[in-house]
Formats: sequence, C-alpha cells, structure tokens
Amino acid sequence: MALVHHGTVWTEDGSLPTFVHADEDDGDPTRTATRRAPDGVHAAPPVPLPRPDESVRADVLHVLALRGDPERVADGAWLPVGELAEPFAARVGTALAQHAGTAPQQRPDWFQAGWYDRVEDWIDECLSVRGSRRTEPVRTHRVWSISAVLEVPTSDGTLWFKACCDHFRAEAAILHRLSQRLPDLVPTVVAADEAEGWLLMEPLAGASDRAEGAAEALAPVWAAAQLASLTWLDELRTAGCPDRGVEPTLAAWHRVLAHDPEMALLSDDERAAVLGATDEVEARVREFWSTGLPDTLAHGDLHPGNVAYDGQDLRLFDWTDACISHPFLDGSHLTYFVASHDADADADRQLADFAEPWREAYPEADVDRALALAPLADLVFQTVTFAAIAAATEEGAGDFTGTVAFLVKASARQVGALPAET
Repeated sequence: MALVHHGTVWTEDGSLPTFVHADEDDGDPTRTATRRAPDGVHAAPPVPLPRPDESVRADVLHVLALRGDPERVADGAWLPVGELAEPFAARVGTALAQHAGTAPQQRPDWFQAGWYDRVEDWIDECLSVRGSRRTEPVRTHRVWSISAVLEVPTSDGTLWFKACCDHFRAEAAILHRLSQRLPDLVPTVVAADEAEGWLLMEPLAGASDRAEGAAEALAPVWAAAQLASLTWLDELRTAGCPDRGVEPTLAAWHRVLAHDPEMALLSDDERAAVLGATDEVEARVREFWSTGLPDTLAHGDLHPGNVAYDGQDLRLFDWTDACISHPFLDGSHLTYFVASHDADADADRQLADFAEPWREAYPEADVDRALALAPLADLVFQTVTFAAIAAATEEGAGDFTGTVAFLVKASARQVGALPAET
C-alpha cells in the first residue's frame, strides 16, 4: 500500500506497509486499504505486481492519495517516491502521473485528482436542503472499473453515495424514476445528479452478500412489479433505460461472435462448435421471445446479492444493468444463482412463484415453453452484457476476463454443440 502526499510516500521502517485481505473480511480490498490509510483515496485502480511463479497468488499495489493532514499519519516516515525500491517506484510514479494528469482511456473519474472534493461539495449541498450535514470525509466502500460506492457519515446517520462509469451513467436517472414508481422496492433516493450519474441514498435494511430468504420473498413480488411497469415504460426510456429486446439482443450477440477479443480464448474446436450452433441458438432465442409475453422492466442482473431483505423490508439494488427486456430473463437468472449456491433450495418452486402472476395476466402465453427456453436466452443476454462492459472499461482492468468466453461456450452446450462440463 502506497500512501502518497506531494511526491512523497509513507513508509514503515523504509518499506511500504502491507495487508492481507481474506475472503471473509468485511467488504472489498479497496475498502480495507483505505481503512488502513487515514484520509487516503485510490489514485489508481489496484496495480498487479509480479509474482515469482504461477503457483503464488498475485499481490496488488494500492496507490492512495492522502486528502488530509500528513501529520495525522504516525509511526512512519515520508520518503520521496523515487527512493522506493522496484517494482514499486515506477508503478507508484505512473499512477500519480495519471492521477494528476492524463489518465488512460476509459479510466473512471474517481481515480482523478479533485473528484472527491467535487462529490463532497455536491453531497453538502444536498444535505443542507434537508437540514443535515456531513460529519466526516466520505469513506470508500468499493471503487473499481465500473462504479464507486462511498459511505457518507452525516448528522442523521450514514448515507450511501454511488457513481457509475460512463457505460452505466443512466443508472442515476433510471433509479430516480424507479424510486417514484416503486418506492417500497428500490433504494430510497435522497438526491440524484443525472448528468454526472451520481446517487445519494438511504441505507438498506438487511443488505448482505446473500440475504437469507431474499430470493423466495422476491420472486412473486418482482413479477408483480414488472407487470405494473408496463404502463410507464416510456418514462424509463426517457431516462436512458436501454431496449434489450429480441432484435437488439441478437444483433449485439452476433457482433460478439464476430468481433469480441475473447473469442480468441476458445480452442479451434470450441470456436467451430460455437459458431456452428449460431442458427440453433438464435432460433430458440426467437422462440423464447415469441411465447406471448411482453417486454417489461428488467433488472438485468437479478441475484440474491443484489437484494436487501431483513425478513420484512425487501429492496432491489444495483440497477446498472436495468433495461427493457423479456421478464423471464430475471426469473431465470435469479433461479440459476439460487440453485448454484444452495443445493437445498427449491428452485423449481421459486420459478413457479415468479411465473404465476404472468400466467394469470397472460393466459394465452406459452409460459412453460418460455421457462424452458429462458436459461439459454439468459446466457445470450449475459454474453451481450459482459461484452459491452468489457469494451467500456479500461484496457487491462481484467475484472471480467474470461466471462464472455465462458458464456458463449455455455450457450453452445445448451443446444448440444459442446459436451457438458464435468
């Protein structure tokens, strides 16, 4: 961890401090790093460091810019960055130059100098309107290639701030509309800057990685909310909610197969099988969309990790992938995650609960066939999602490496073009 101030870096006994982030630790490694560095914020994405061999887990370097008084940092010494040993000096120097000057293409704003000051100024203006105030600097919860989530200590308790990369900038406007239409099912928005893509929100009761019972409680409630949204989809379109119906989805999927760099990760035989299955996959996806159900509001990444549930209050968060699409993509995605993480879960019952409101609303629709085809359609849908995210993030970020390759092979397996994984 390199905590830097005006060209100097804080050291302990002449070395950079280190920390171990275990899987069971609270939050993301970027949060852990900033908790160990008073008033420090990430000046760059975590930088991978060389490792002695492939059997050793790679270390990363967190480069943090000090926002506060260097006198508050005790038990160490400030040394010129250039005096650091390699491989640290060059990497810290590069990160700082990019932080203060010209950043790599598609690097998010939160790694740029002055961004946190702008955010705090905006938050302070929002809080003053409601007679509240910020009591401390904002704190990092997670910063990475697609979003920054910060905790905001205020005189009325902790609020949450979120900003998205350009690809997901419309989330602020979309959630702002949803907070008016579905106030009991989404985060409570305190303020939104739709141009910047900034959100200030109330905390969520029951938020956790896997809120117990969340998926079972959500399935019928979310289906009912999707049905209700049919009357106000134009509001979402105006807010920038993308159309991801059958034609846009298949057109984007074909572009992935033709041009995505992850197709090079497939073996020759795998690539031939994936491309050979194109017509069959497309036919089944078109059949899925022709079963008689309308496109509606879709969360786009519906799984228990995006649901806050405390046994009573139920709220969906992380609306970056929100779109207008087939409703059963959400139902299938949710069921897949539940089944893959909990062998004892009754995924069939959950999916039936999700589908029941649709059966009642559209008795002529072939709901059973739509349910059968939904897993394949979701693989195609998610292929498009992750290809677009990878294309919109900084080169070398590596947050989603291998995902598109995995998904296109999984689609081919669904139609028997590749053998099932063992």
